[in-house]
Amino acid sequence: MSRITVKRLSATIAAGGGATAVTNIVGGRILAVHVDYPTNTCTVDLDSTGETVSQKILDLAAANTDVVVYPRVQVQDNTGTDLDLSDAQGGNVAVYDYYVVYGNITLTVASGTAAEIVNVSIVVEEF
Repeated sequence: MSRITVKRLSATIAAGGGATAVTNIVGGRILAVHVDYPTNTCTVDLDSTGETVSQKILDLAAANTDVVVYPRVQVQDNTGTDLDLSDAQGGNVAVYDYYVVYGNITLTVASGTAAEIVNVSIVVEEF
């Protein structure tokens, strides 16, 4: 059985413009991410950490407008080849699905104004 939970991260930007915050272990699918930006512009990244291979979940360029993102990753077959839906005209449409994580999620903030706070809410379907 699965359940929907919200993991919250908050990072206060230090002098020099950066900050990080890390969740406890998260096991499940990332459904949505809400980023509550400060007044001034900064960049926001979310990465899974503590797994065998880390995943870049979110990579938002400099912005200062709150946003909700539904991050997805391209699906692969058992050989590691990206899957697509091919049509009769030869066009390809990539197939995407949720990020599946089992590890920590790290918020990294860069290029921000000191003392401002970035809040992130991650909606997870936990297994």
